[in-house]
Amino acid sequence: MKSVNEGSQTLLAEMLVSSFDKKFDKFSADPSYSYTASIYNVSQTLRKANEKAYTPKLVSIGPLHHDEPQLQGMEAFKLRFTHKFLTRFGIGLHTIAKFAAKEESFVRGCYEGTVELAPKQLAEVIVLDGIFIVELFLENYFIQLRDKFEIIFDTDSWMFNDLMHDMLLLENQLPIRIMESLLNFVDLSFLNEGTMVSIYDLAHKFFKNIGNTSKLALTARCNQARHFVEFLLFLHAPREKHAAEPKMQLASKKFEYTRSVGELVKAGVVLRRGEDRCLFEVSFDKDKGVLTIPKLTVNESTETFFRNLIAFEHLGYYGYFSKNITSYVMLMDRFVNTSGDVRLLVKHGIIENKFDKPARSRKVADLFNNLHEGVLTEVNDFYFTGLCGDLNEYKKSRCDQWKASWFRWRMKLRGKWVGWKVTLRRDYFSNPWSSLSVSAAIVLLFLTVVQTVCSILQVVPVQFIANTLVVHTK
Repeated sequence: MKSVNEGSQTLLAEMLVSSFDKKFDKFSADPSYSYTASIYNVSQTLRKANEKAYTPKLVSIGPLHHDEPQLQGMEAFKLRFTHKFLTRFGIGLHTIAKFAAKEESFVRGCYEGTVELAPKQLAEVIVLDGIFIVELFLENYFIQLRDKFEIIFDTDSWMFNDLMHDMLLLENQLPIRIMESLLNFVDLSFLNEGTMVSIYDLAHKFFKNIGNTSKLALTARCNQARHFVEFLLFLHAPREKHAAEPKMQLASKKFEYTRSVGELVKAGVVLRRGEDRCLFEVSFDKDKGVLTIPKLTVNESTETFFRNLIAFEHLGYYGYFSKNITSYVMLMDRFVNTSGDVRLLVKHGIIENKFDKPARSRKVADLFNNLHEGVLTEVNDFYFTGLCGDLNEYKKSRCDQWKASWFRWRMKLRGKWVGWKVTLRRDYFSNPWSSLSVSAAIVLLFLTVVQTVCSILQVVPVQFIANTLVVHTK
């Protein structure tokens, strides 16, 4: 009986070895095996905070959203842009087809998980999506290349805003290597007075209104980006001298900082807009009590921009960059608790608020208060640990704590009053008749109060005299 069991176990082991050998052979034979994934599916933890911030509205780039019905309308745009690109620069379709076939396995390996598209479909995506981006960037950079009535570049249109949103999404990326190679097929020197432009130059101009892009110069690190989300991450990263500085090692502790800019001002801190273009050049002079924060423009793309950079920081598995963008968003969340905090930052030129009215300050506050939901808050991952420690310690007396609490309560009450005013204006003063009826009710209430007071004054003296006489009689 024992020998039978041993024989069965041996057979099972051999079958298992054979099965794994076949799997490993198949895995190693896949050309994409040698490439490292850099384009990820956003986790459900992050996605549930705001599904729209990770989902394309207008155009699919790459294979992950390629077959979604609501995005098929832009396929005609891609085809038109591809035809313009090939015709203008005299590139043969056979040349582009050979290029796409060669790059198919590389592109497949750049995505986390399995790409469901067949090789022919993925090769078509490489051609159409890759050339669409190159032609889009070229026409954005060289205005003379545009058709006279090209609507896609109207920056005030919903189409341009939706396109910009889609280009910022982590799941909606194609490896930059594809666009870089396609750009090498053409000679642009005649358009740029003999100076060549790279795909990174084109991207820098296209994303100029995103974050602080227009204020930041390209760095050598930007040229190492594998897709445009990583490009924007590298562009906005701290300078290398600061990124290399060791952070405070406070293991097993949570990041704790609760003082808003309003509370800091109440405690004697002076706010100042930093002239530096890097978002991470936030500093605090303990001797002078001056908090310096670089300027940030907040618009409709800001949430999508930050959310997808944060997602990439938390889904990257290689550890060559820290969670710096996450740290910046967490810091701004602590600085901004109410609309009053936003108005303070706007007043000092630290935030340029481009949201539409009404409640534009409230929109900025909500933006920063919700951005980092579901992300880590460990001290070791936090870029501004030292800064927050200094701010926490500044003038932390009982008096200052009481003043800060009072200021926080007053700001919240002011925020509620703004909401009440909006409600009154909408529900009770939206037209002359409702205004008249409310005014009449207020007058009637006032007269009722006056009548009540007069009645009391008539009764009180009589009772007072009667009581006095009784006392004297006794």
